[in-house]
Amino acid sequence: MPMAASGPGAERYAAIVGPLGADVQVVGTEIGDAATRKLLRSVFVKGLAAAVTESLAAARAAGLEDQTRAEIATELEAATAATVTRLEEGSRRHALRRSHEMEAAVEMLDGLDVPSRVSAASRDWLRDLIE
Repeated sequence: MPMAASGPGAERYAAIVGPLGADVQVVGTEIGDAATRKLLRSVFVKGLAAAVTESLAAARAAGLEDQTRAEIATELEAATAATVTRLEEGSRRHALRRSHEMEAAVEMLDGLDVPSRVSAASRDWLRDLIE
């Protein structure tokens, strides 16, 4: 498992544990640089996991888990750097319409008795993007 290290001892640490099989990437000279990178990645990865889990719970309740699981997998497999740009720019450009869509999603999840934490947060975030 690759790891990141930073701070004044990062180079030395990498030199010591590297020959033992550790995959260490030195990412900065300041203490905390590696932790910052890890936490920024966590915002994405844990947020994505929460969205996938909520979507699958709703799909299961609606009897559409297999289709939804396949659709999520297809989206993730096709993702590129252009996908990141499309998600960011599209969210800003279409915030009003997407906030209405997420309001409908929250209502649907409520009707399925599935907690809509991620969906509600997405709706609220999109509302904040409306200009």
